[in-house]
Amino acid sequence: MNQEHISPTSQQLPLVTSPAILKKAILYKLDSYISGSGSLVLPCLPGMLDYYTTIVENLFSHLGRPMPKERQLKLRQMIKTKLIEGFDISRTSMLVIQYELVKPPKKGMACQVSLRTPTLPEQYKSWKEKRKPPLFGSYPDAKVLATVAELGKNASLKILDVGGGTGRNALPLARNGHCVDVLELTPSFIEQLQAAIATENLSMNVIEGDILDPLIQMRPVFYQLAIATEVVSHFRNVDELRLFMAKMSDFISSGGLLLFNIFLTVDGYVPDELVQEMAQLSWSSLFTSEELATAMEGLPLAIVSNELVVEYERQHLPESAWPPTGWFQSWATGADVFPIANGRPPIELRWILCRRISSGVST
Repeated sequence: MNQEHISPTSQQLPLVTSPAILKKAILYKLDSYISGSGSLVLPCLPGMLDYYTTIVENLFSHLGRPMPKERQLKLRQMIKTKLIEGFDISRTSMLVIQYELVKPPKKGMACQVSLRTPTLPEQYKSWKEKRKPPLFGSYPDAKVLATVAELGKNASLKILDVGGGTGRNALPLARNGHCVDVLELTPSFIEQLQAAIATENLSMNVIEGDILDPLIQMRPVFYQLAIATEVVSHFRNVDELRLFMAKMSDFISSGGLLLFNIFLTVDGYVPDELVQEMAQLSWSSLFTSEELATAMEGLPLAIVSNELVVEYERQHLPESAWPPTGWFQSWATGADVFPIANGRPPIELRWILCRRISSGVST
């Protein structure tokens, strides 16, 4: 016959008086009372995989929940996959790691990895809510005004402002009698511009769109001046820079000018992938001089001047207008990418002025 298993009574169990064993039992019970949860929010930089993994492992260890090796490897792969996915979607993507202590008899941490991917308009909306106005400055760029003057101070010019934002350059140009088309993709900025146009009856049009969208086409061979300030710093690769340059050469009339600013590396410095990722995160996408030349190759554009933005604007803006914003100087000097206390970063924000030539061959 099979004998039924009979649980021993409490009196039949061995008596435990060992302090070490008793404390271990108390700690086990105590874990059922302890609760905790939280989240880590990390920029999606694939080059920081090792650093991020170490942060998570150290956090869990400090919480008394170290991960076994097999879980570490699994979590690392999850983080790696999400970092790559998020960075491909947007430079503003954030990796979110949510964690929670689990209750006995289970051990360790419950963990979930996800992404936040705000769009550029959403990011700008957040800036408007958090930063003091004016968001981009209250005075037009000195180099923009100088370039307009070069084309003819008293003439009414046809001007295209790419990524015109809140109208820091476009509105003063329209008020001075120029015909200005603004291409802008952020709805709140467009509303602000349209309100100014209606109030002041300005000769100015606002088109909603992204210059990198192949479907966005402006009037061909029409504009005597095209400007793109603080726009190229949003681009992610040389192909996007090339697309921008090609479109500009289509829109500008023969002899017309293109003015834009761009972060260029100093001679001899070649950024690695992590630097490129960090630059994009900081809205400071950077290129080498060779990459700029590649983007312009074969286009009817010739560089007229290449000047350091910070020095030019400091020298030519009214004293009361410098710096344009609280964040401008740090951003324009590359300190948002490389916050070096006693040194100069190997990148520079440059004013590039190009003239459209009629031969179809750039020099």
